[in-house]
Amino acid sequence: MWRLLRAISSFQLWFSDGEPINSTRGISNTSSRLIVDTQGFLDLTDLNSLKFTALDANGLLLLVHGPPFNTPSSQSSYLAELFLTIVEDGGFQLSVTQPMAAKQDIIDANWTGPATTVTGKLKPFPDVSNTDADILKSVIKAKYVPYQALPDVPGKTADEIKALGQRLFPFTPHNFELAMSVYDWTTPSFVRLVYLKIFQYTSIKLIPSPLDLRSIAQRIYATNWSTYSPHNPDFMNSFMMLPASSLRDVQAQLDVVAPMLHESSDAQNRLIAAAMQAMPRASSFAHAQLFSGQMDIRELGFDYFGIEFLECPLNAGPVGQPLIQAFETALASYVSIGKIITTKMIWSFTDTVEDALHYSNGIVIVAKHLTDSVVWNTASYITPLSDDPTKVEYTFPPGSKFKILNIDTITYHGKKIVVIELQPLDLTPQGAIQKSYISEEIKKEMLVQSRWREVM
Repeated sequence: MWRLLRAISSFQLWFSDGEPINSTRGISNTSSRLIVDTQGFLDLTDLNSLKFTALDANGLLLLVHGPPFNTPSSQSSYLAELFLTIVEDGGFQLSVTQPMAAKQDIIDANWTGPATTVTGKLKPFPDVSNTDADILKSVIKAKYVPYQALPDVPGKTADEIKALGQRLFPFTPHNFELAMSVYDWTTPSFVRLVYLKIFQYTSIKLIPSPLDLRSIAQRIYATNWSTYSPHNPDFMNSFMMLPASSLRDVQAQLDVVAPMLHESSDAQNRLIAAAMQAMPRASSFAHAQLFSGQMDIRELGFDYFGIEFLECPLNAGPVGQPLIQAFETALASYVSIGKIITTKMIWSFTDTVEDALHYSNGIVIVAKHLTDSVVWNTASYITPLSDDPTKVEYTFPPGSKFKILNIDTITYHGKKIVVIELQPLDLTPQGAIQKSYISEEIKKEMLVQSRWREVM
């Protein structure tokens, strides 16, 4: 456990949990995000071992307590006091004082322990476009966003979303738009945001990328799950259209609204990506693997999997050529072991295989954290902004890169499942990240304590 006892800063400070700056934090293997106004983020991630307890501060290891520190009671009872200094160039200095303790099981009586100090850089804020925020405001005003009726989940009010935006994104005046964009993603609006991404011809050098409108219309008209269908006013409203009785009707309406729909979808995807970058990180020691059931839209079968990636050759067009490719063809070429793939869309994951199988229509993606970073730098835990507080969701933004580690086919409850194992590649500067100097022995012990899961 730890608390920020003193902070020297000419900039306003917030923690993204909304609690006071000097509150006690530090549950085992969790990460807390400090927001420094106009400067950036400081992620403080707990690392508890039988040999020591430490905080990772943006990739720098701060020793909170060294040996002997080998009982559960000592790990839960010890409270470290932190001292933080923020400098104007986006830098920080963090120290911990380790005073003598009364209990023998907390600290050895002969150990006094000087303060340990690390100096590093804050992680940068994401760019939040004024134009994108204005576009989202316009579709909110027109009541296209958020999804207008949620029959199966509680949802959130505008006031609740506003409060979450102020808590999570206080560094920008567009905090409500960031929060709303993510919230809307967690509703059935995600279908729109997926279609308007994967059906882009991204290799054609035009801005915006041309759309395969015929395929979008076909997928909308084919939708038939729960209350979501081309006959449902709320579902069609999310596409800026009215209920339709035929594919021709859907196509005619889509041809009219496509420019506005395309512009608003691209703007919202960029806002979602910015919000994801700004949200607290998830500890990789708490969850070393994340799982995604694909295709999570039933109307997208196996043969739409390959078009989710920038590497798909069909992205080059010509416009009008359907964006659909045999699954086997993708697996035999750009989606094969050792290849690097880049997502066109947001990818959603959960933290259990069981949940992924619930959403799966034949494919399970396993993202494995294999880097020295103690947090998922490219994935965000977005459940706090979800329409359903019980739905565990981690997301990777559009443009995320993955290395394909393995592809296998298994049988689960009599059904064949293709399991694709990936390593996320962190190619975005995240501040002063240095290579961890935790020993391999300690890493192995912490992995056992954290119960890293194996697939299936």
